[in-house]
Amino acid sequence: MQNVVQHKKPSPVTPAVFLASCPLVRFKPNDEDDDPLHIRALLGDAAWLRLRPAIRKRFGRDAKLGGTHIYRGKMDKVEATILGLIMAQMGRLIGTPMAWSRGENVPCDVITYDDPEREGGVVWARCYSFAPDKIQVAKTTKLVSKKEGLLECFGKHFGMKLKLTEEGGALHFISTSFYLQMFGKRIALPRFLSPGTLHVTHRDIGENWFQFMLEVCHPLFGQLAFQDGYFKEEEMKNATRA
Repeated sequence: MQNVVQHKKPSPVTPAVFLASCPLVRFKPNDEDDDPLHIRALLGDAAWLRLRPAIRKRFGRDAKLGGTHIYRGKMDKVEATILGLIMAQMGRLIGTPMAWSRGENVPCDVITYDDPEREGGVVWARCYSFAPDKIQVAKTTKLVSKKEGLLECFGKHFGMKLKLTEEGGALHFISTSFYLQMFGKRIALPRFLSPGTLHVTHRDIGENWFQFMLEVCHPLFGQLAFQDGYFKEEEMKNATRA
């Protein structure tokens, strides 16, 4: 079996090096669960069936635990206001949920894999290549709580609660509140400590390509960040290990 090769240079962390560090395991052949993230259960059958088939596959069968996927593409726009950049820099202290630079036509890989620290969680890591020596990795973990629904976690102690909607066959993730996790409990943060509302749109555009659009809007300061990218899954060969 052929292993994923890591670069010897410790810096920068390239997408290939980051991918090699991800836990890669085999699919469970007898697992027939097609809703591992409970997206269908949270949306409801009617809304789930209105999603484009490629989206149902990506968040259904392809999201099974034990799978690693890589989607290659580029971010046409990575925008942020000065305040948005400051918040992204602060985010590096608690788990790096956002890129902390701006750019256009930025090559980007999206890598999904099991979170080794959160049972049932799936990491979504975005590797932005702003320049050959300027690679930035932003990552969060999607996790389902029986009591609180879908969560997006970053770092060990912070996260947000999400609501799901379907519109025009696209899947929308919208934050409803942010929390601090301490001593096994999630404590809601007051609104004045919130960066605003995060809205991610996942839209299928055909031929295995999808659009990823991210927007952060604050009730007082308006739009703080905006990203618009297009990605296609790349087949991974020999990228699993027992």
